[in-house]
Formats: sequence, structure tokens, C-alpha cells
Amino acid sequence: MSGFSSWSRRRRRAVIGGGVAIAVITGIGTYVASNDDLRPLKVDFVLGGGDDPTEYGKQLKIQGQFGGLAVAPDNTTYLFVEANDETVMWRRKPSGAIKRIQVAGMNASRATQAAVAPDGSIYLAAEDLWRVSPAGEATRVIERRGCGKANPLVATSISDFCGATVTGVTVDKAGTVYVGDQLIQTPPYGSYVHRLDGKSIELVAGRPAKDGESVRPSNPAVRKGYDPPAGTKAKDVVVPDVTRSGALAATKDGVYWNTGPGIVRINRDGTLSPFVARRSPGKISDPSGPFDTVGRALDAPVRSGTGGEPGDGLAAIPSRDEIYYSDEGTSHRPVLEGDFRWQGVESDAQKKLLDESKTGSLVHRVTDGKLAPVIAGVQAIATSKDSLYVAVTTDIKYRNTPENSATAVLRVQLPEKN
Repeated sequence: MSGFSSWSRRRRRAVIGGGVAIAVITGIGTYVASNDDLRPLKVDFVLGGGDDPTEYGKQLKIQGQFGGLAVAPDNTTYLFVEANDETVMWRRKPSGAIKRIQVAGMNASRATQAAVAPDGSIYLAAEDLWRVSPAGEATRVIERRGCGKANPLVATSISDFCGATVTGVTVDKAGTVYVGDQLIQTPPYGSYVHRLDGKSIELVAGRPAKDGESVRPSNPAVRKGYDPPAGTKAKDVVVPDVTRSGALAATKDGVYWNTGPGIVRINRDGTLSPFVARRSPGKISDPSGPFDTVGRALDAPVRSGTGGEPGDGLAAIPSRDEIYYSDEGTSHRPVLEGDFRWQGVESDAQKKLLDESKTGSLVHRVTDGKLAPVIAGVQAIATSKDSLYVAVTTDIKYRNTPENSATAVLRVQLPEKN
């Protein structure tokens, strides 16, 4: 099998502290474990993984390529898939009830990030910003369009906002929507964060580089975008790395923002705090097991892969004070063999899905300032108030179409928070 199983034991451990952490279905209870107890890592299929597209129980097969993943605080799970040039939303309630909902008003789109609002609507960052009602009615909130001579960074009305590709979205507890957006084809180039309020929009973080200003890390305005000193104003940093920036996650302390080389927190007072800051990458060690601490998050870099999509993978579990993020430096597949094999893959259909899955990112956890790999080989992550979820999707083979693919959501079993 390709993936971790072909690596040396030490190299597999270096990534699969990222291997896979998996969680309990609602009602089973809290899992208490040491690192040794978490080998092999345990997984539960929440949506998909079966071989019958008409059976909504454990045999459910969800056809189509991954299009977006979002989870509400109460663990209601929303999976979007692309099939037949259309978007379908699968919803699983905490009770276990599953429903397939055809999304109206939206063509097939791949969301780099999705978020559930308190009213039950789901926001999708898919170049445009979409809002999908619980019934499946889609509305375009922000449309990517030309600006002409307009400056999108001074827009105060959503209808006047232009030229931006929306790559990230998060919704805080109060229902405020934040978007991570990039200006690539229209000056001022760079990555930014905006806050939405009804039909109004406000710049929260980022500024364009001035004429002739360097966009290299030697420029303090760029360096402060991933390792800001205390008091740095969010609107004073230049974030030129549009390849991998844009993902967001909201907590009571502020909004976390992937700025490319690192992750910062936009505080309530409009200043920035460093979170993942690539200060001393050489101090990050190999893990010896799942959730094994490998160093300080401030020393770690966020690595990008070749051709990786921007905006992927940033989420928070408030009750555990944990932040999770994806690292695309190396692509991996889920594994069913070796020290860090996935346990809980019960059926032949589930094994087949994982064996044929696309390569995916390595996900890390940051808690109390410490970094630990958690899960690898996944397309996306999402969190509820107490759990981590991941999505996997099969690769599109030659002459195959997206609707012949299969997608599934798994819930990640986490060790008890001390």
C-alpha cells in the first residue's frame, strides 16, 4: 500500500502523529487514553463509506467528489458533494437521521472552507461566498467580478465589493460572518479579512503593498503578517502569499487567520498575536506517537504543497481550547497497516474507499502553545463544540467522472483533555 506504510518506522511516526485521530459518535461517552491506547488510531464513519447509494444507514454510499464540510456546535454535520454538475448537501443530525438535499441556485462548486451560522444556514467559501439555507436554497452573498477603477478595500457595501476570491469563512458565536479573501488579478494584490454585517462589509486585516514596497519577509510589514510583535495592528500587515492563505476560525478570543507561512489571531481590539510563527523550524522534532508534542507552535512553519488549494483547514474546538490546521507540505493517504493504522474501518466498502482515496493534508493540533500532528490524508477538517471531523474522497480515475467517486465523513477520537 502506498502512503505511510512504505516509510520507515520513524518517518511514519513523524507524520502520523498526524496519522488519524478519531472520535466517538454522540452518546458513546468520553474516551480516556494515553498515547499507547490510541494505537491503532480509531475512526467512526459518520456519513458515507458504504456500498449502497439508496440506503441511509451504515451501508450508505455518497457518490460525488468532495465539495465542502461544515459541522454545527451540536454535531449536526453537512457534507457537500459535486455530481452531475450539481451540488448536493448531505445532513446528519445528532440523532443519526440522514437527509440528502439538492442545492438549488448553485452550480457544482468546491468550497475551500465552510461554516454553520447560528440560524442553521451554511456559508461556503468557493471563490464566491454562498449562503445555503437548511432547506438547500443557495444565495450568492459575494460575487467575484471585475472592479474597473474601484478599490474593493474601501468598499462599505457588499454590492460594491469586487475583484476578490473568497477562500475562507467563519462565523462566530454571535453570528458575525468573517471572510478571508484574496485580490489576485486586480490591485491591490494580497490576502485580507473582511467582516460582514447585513449588507455592509468592513476590512478587518491586511493592507496592500505600497508602490515599490518589497513583499519579501525582509519587509517588517510582511514578517509581522505571520509573527507580529505585541500591538501590531491587523490592518498594517502585508500578506502577499495568496497560494495558501485565507482560512479562518473564530473563537471567543478573536479570529484566527492563516496568512501563508504562519497563523495569527486577530484580537478583539484590532491587533494581532502570533500563533504559528516559523521562528525556529529546526526545533520541531519528530513525534513518537499520536498527539505527541513536537515543539512550540511559534517555532513551526505552515508548509504549502505543490498546487495545493488555498484556504484549506483551520478550525477550533472551543471546549478544549484547541486549534487545528492543515499542512500541505507533503501529501498522504489514509493507511490501514502499520503502527498508526486506522481502526474502526469495518466493511469492505470502507476499506475500498480509503484504499482509493485521494492524497490529503497533514493536520496539526495546537493547544497551550504546543504543536502535535494528529491526522493525515484528509481533504478537509471541521469541528463542533467538542469534536474533530474529517472528509475523504476517492480519486477520479481515467475516464471516470466525479459522480462515480465516493466521499465520506469521519469523526476523530480525541484523547481526554487534561
